[in-house]
Amino acid sequence: MDIQQSRLVAVRTALRRGLGMVLVGAASLSIVTIEVAAQSAASVVQPAEPGSVVRALIDAMKINDGARIRALFAPDASQAYGDAKPKSGPAFFTWLESDIIDRKGQVDNPQFAVNGNEVIVTGQYRNSRGYRSAANFRIVVDNGRIASWQMRY
Repeated sequence: MDIQQSRLVAVRTALRRGLGMVLVGAASLSIVTIEVAAQSAASVVQPAEPGSVVRALIDAMKINDGARIRALFAPDASQAYGDAKPKSGPAFFTWLESDIIDRKGQVDNPQFAVNGNEVIVTGQYRNSRGYRSAANFRIVVDNGRIASWQMRY
């Protein structure tokens, strides 16, 4: 074997090893990606009990976790102020985004009263724009997701 052939064999060997390293690296990355995806999915698994669902909402609001907040609501969830006509579906999610998530709304010193699928939350509501008000929320949970949220004043 001449020098040129030995260089060619050396290059081929290096390429094979390099390709092997790339494949091992890709496999490791895939495993990490799958583990992260599984952890993310687990973090948005819905608690089933109404009290737990509403506590998860209040906890997510405290850290302004928009993805977690959104995930707790049914697709046809509704919201109303007092006895006003409720908004639901896309109008609800627009309100949730603008009035709760964007403004970093949260409840300080929350108290929970659970009666079946209904949870009453009281405490002090505040947001990042300086708004404060006594919280008196009636939240209804259906099949592990929030179906309605009424602000009672």
